[in-house]
Amino acid sequence: MSISKSNADKCKRLRKLHTQLVEELRVLKEELREEEGEGFENPIETVNIIKSLQQARGTIEQELQKCPPED
Repeated sequence: MSISKSNADKCKRLRKLHTQLVEELRVLKEELREEEGEGFENPIETVNIIKSLQQARGTIEQELQKCPPED
């Protein structure tokens, strides 16, 4: 496998992972807002998961900047 093919595959996987992370973050934030609206205390575990996923998303976005534009 050539290096460019390997890089293209890596970029494709990173884009897919980024899409999944963005969706998971959207769902978690929505659930958190609903729980807060219903008067539940802000669950620290969910907040920590959101922060962790946001950090991972940032790392992936940095790596995606090294990728060529999507076809």
